[in-house]
Amino acid sequence: MHAEPRLAALRRRLTQDGVQAILLTGVSNMRYVTGFDDVFDPMINAACLVTPEIARFYTDHRYSEAAEEAAVGTPWAVRIPDDSLYIEACAELHEDGVTELALEASVPYGRFKFISEQFVGSIRVVEHVVEEVRQVKESHELERIESAARLTDRAFDHVLGLVGPGMTEREVALELEFFMRRNGSDDIAFDPIVASGPNSAKPHAGVSDRVIGVGEFLKLDFGARFEGYCSDMTRTLVIGSATDRHREIHAAVLEANQAGIGAVKAGVPGKDVDAVARAVLESKGFGEFFTHGLGHGVGLDIHELPTVGKRSHDSLRNGAVVTIEPGVYIPGFGGVRIEDLVAVEETGGRVLSSSPRELIEI
Repeated sequence: MHAEPRLAALRRRLTQDGVQAILLTGVSNMRYVTGFDDVFDPMINAACLVTPEIARFYTDHRYSEAAEEAAVGTPWAVRIPDDSLYIEACAELHEDGVTELALEASVPYGRFKFISEQFVGSIRVVEHVVEEVRQVKESHELERIESAARLTDRAFDHVLGLVGPGMTEREVALELEFFMRRNGSDDIAFDPIVASGPNSAKPHAGVSDRVIGVGEFLKLDFGARFEGYCSDMTRTLVIGSATDRHREIHAAVLEANQAGIGAVKAGVPGKDVDAVARAVLESKGFGEFFTHGLGHGVGLDIHELPTVGKRSHDSLRNGAVVTIEPGVYIPGFGGVRIEDLVAVEETGGRVLSSSPRELIEI
């Protein structure tokens, strides 16, 4: 699916960078450039070789039938070596007369060392070659992300009918996961964060067996994965009646969230979007308690380009999908994060998350 334009875009990038050939081994990058569905899993043994003339997909016999079916009608030639796929790929490159090979910067050192020993020629390391291309989503990619976002919204609505004092964080996390899987999620996009009371002051608290109490914040950060593509959303509730302090913090974060969304537009630097939201929290006296970047790209991976933070060097591109997720985290008291998934368009940002952002008391 869509292999030709993706290959063309990658080859243009390789030409710009003076790369003769690249061997891809990152799962999301391989899935993207091949366009293969129903082939990849986190444990796959595979590699993609791309040159201006060649597109070869190497894997082992466990994946041979799925790969050969997926490759029909695409530019990809499937290889099923009996020996190491890296040995065969390097041997074929030698036969093709290729003298320089690029590898992704993310490749594990052991794999890098093995390939370097097999390849007759020079090795160079490149960063974000495929990831740069992946930033701009095709229409069918956006549809999958939107489907994942709708499922995430439904899971939130489901949990609102169940959550209450006396439940543990782990029980809430399981309810979220079960609902998403039962209703079409391939997998969860990432391990959920269900953080109550003082745990909510930890941006990435994870999940514990802590019992949720009355008069506490409950922070829920979770996402579905639909046909390979992720969603990401955070909402923060109050269990019982909210105090003035709860309301003050939540209102400040909500205002920052809306300001950040309002700043999203194709061509705007990510650091400028971050600055708009950060300025709101600083004006409310909460600047020191916003301790992370405003957002990140979402797609086949839950964290991908572009970055949206104080030190971001990326500009938002038309067709990207990013999170806008300001937060305030006060140690010993609790924290609030409100996160939405936003599609970047020429005229602004289109919010894909539809769950209520207003403070909910349960």
